[in-house]
Amino acid sequence: MINHINVIIPAAGIGRRMKSYGPKPLIKIGNSTIIKNQISVLQTYIPNANIILVCGFKADRLMNETPSNILKIENERYKQTNVVRSIGMGLRAVTNSFPVMIVYGDLVFNSEAIKHIHLKKSCIVVTDQGMGDEEVGCVMDHHRMLTNLMYDLPYKWGQIALFVNKELELLKELCWDERNSTKFGFEIINQIIDKGGNFKCVYNDKIKIVDIDSSKDILKAKEILL
Repeated sequence: MINHINVIIPAAGIGRRMKSYGPKPLIKIGNSTIIKNQISVLQTYIPNANIILVCGFKADRLMNETPSNILKIENERYKQTNVVRSIGMGLRAVTNSFPVMIVYGDLVFNSEAIKHIHLKKSCIVVTDQGMGDEEVGCVMDHHRMLTNLMYDLPYKWGQIALFVNKELELLKELCWDERNSTKFGFEIINQIIDKGGNFKCVYNDKIKIVDIDSSKDILKAKEILL
């Protein structure tokens, strides 16, 4: 079981196709919301996790309607920047040397996506179930080490990643560089690999993750939680 760790949940984006629903983490899936489902799974398998939620679109509502036992900060420049700035702000709020896990704020996932992550090595979660064809995929070698993230591949990055040691230091360096503030997370992971970083791909056929981008995704997400 993973013990002491920081979990940054970047959740600042508007989500233009889902804008009418309000902040995507507050979309109801089953009897709960996306963010409450996330926190429930995380706290079950990472009971000592320090959770940092980075808000943007309708930040007050998201902060007011999420549990009080997590840290909440606001990316006020969410319209002009991308997820990398939100991750960088979350990293600024970390006050210890523990590993950092990034979990995107619009994901619905089952426990298999979290419970097989090993604390000591940087890794990404990979799935071939639930993520749409338009999502970023993974190129892996025969040791299941990540070599690149790009589009149009069958195995998808589940938008969950763990950063430890060298990879964590590179994450901070790149996310705190203002020139990267409009980039996507997968671009930063590729840069970390280019600088000598290594990520193990955590995969098994029981991992299920849905990135909520449309009303159809809500239906798929409900099946995960059944």
